[in-house]
Amino acid sequence: MRRIPFVIALAVAGIFSLSDSGKAQALHQIEGRVRSRNAQLRDIHVRLVSQADMRPISETFTNAEGQFKFSSIREGDYLIETYETDQLEATSTKVNVFPPNPAVPTPNLVMVFVDLPLKAAKRAALGVVEADVDLAVPKEAQKHYRDGMKALDSTDSARALTELREAITIYPKYYAARLALGRELRVQKKFDEAANTLEPLRQIAPNKSEPRIEYGIVLLNLARKQDAARELTEALRLQETSWAAHLYMGWALLEVDQNSAEQHFKRALELDEQKAVRAHIALGQISNNKGLREEAVKHLVAYLTIAPNAPDAEAVRKLAESLRR
Repeated sequence: MRRIPFVIALAVAGIFSLSDSGKAQALHQIEGRVRSRNAQLRDIHVRLVSQADMRPISETFTNAEGQFKFSSIREGDYLIETYETDQLEATSTKVNVFPPNPAVPTPNLVMVFVDLPLKAAKRAALGVVEADVDLAVPKEAQKHYRDGMKALDSTDSARALTELREAITIYPKYYAARLALGRELRVQKKFDEAANTLEPLRQIAPNKSEPRIEYGIVLLNLARKQDAARELTEALRLQETSWAAHLYMGWALLEVDQNSAEQHFKRALELDEQKAVRAHIALGQISNNKGLREEAVKHLVAYLTIAPNAPDAEAVRKLAESLRR
C-alpha cells in the first residue's frame, strides 16, 4: 500500500507558529473576572494561551475585584488559564475571539467569567512541611517581577525580559521570575538563554513539574531530544496526569521509539483532548507510517473538529483528502 508523505510540519507547540499574513485582522480585547466563594480574588495569576499551538500569549494578575484584561489580541481560539494556589485549583477556560461580522475586520470586546474551584481539604503527611519556594524574595526583586508581568500583559516583550532578568539578578533563586523569563525567552526563540535560565529550577524547585516541562520544550527546540526526554520523564514522575508532559514526551520520542511516542500521545489526549489536540496530527503520522490510512484520516478529522480555525487547518484538510484517495 502506497503511503502518502505527511507534509504538515509536526511542530512542537511553541517552536513554530504560522500566521495568515495576507489577511488584515483587527485587534480585539478580552475582559474577564474570576469568581470564587470565600477566596481572595486579588493577584490571581491569569495566562492567555493560543489553543492552536499552546503558545503563551500574555500573562497578568487580577485586581481587587478579580478583574483582568488582555488587549491587542488577534482573532482565534484561546484558553484562559489560572494557576493553582494554596486555596484554589488551576482552571482552563476556552474563549473564541472573532470580529462581530467576519466580513468586516472590526475590533470586538469579549467578556468572560472564570469560576475558581476551592481545593478540597487535604491532610498533611506527618512530619512533612512544604514551604513556598519564593518565601524569601526581596521586595526589590518582587517589584521587577511584577513590572515584568505587567509588560508581558502589554505585549512589551523587551521590557518584560529586562525586568525579569533584573529580578533573578537580585535573587537568583526566584522561582516565578525564572519560570516566566524562561517561557518568554522560549516564545521569542532565544532558546540558549532560555535553557540557561530554566536549568537552575531543577535544584530550586526539584518537586515541581512545570519547570521540567518548560525546560523540556526548550531542549526540544535545541534538538537535544534525549535531554528533553530525561526532563519530561522526571516531570511525569512528579505529575503523571500532565497532558503537556505526555504530549512533549511524544515529540521527544517520535523519531526513536514510535510505539512509546504513540502511547504518550494517546495519554495526552485522554487527559485533555482540547489542549493536546496536536497529538492527533502526530498519531495520524504514526498510523500512516504503519499503513493504516483510515486510522490516519480519523485522527486528522478529529484535529479539524476540535481546531477548525487553526493556522494549519487548511493544510490538514488537504492532507486528509489525499489520504482518502
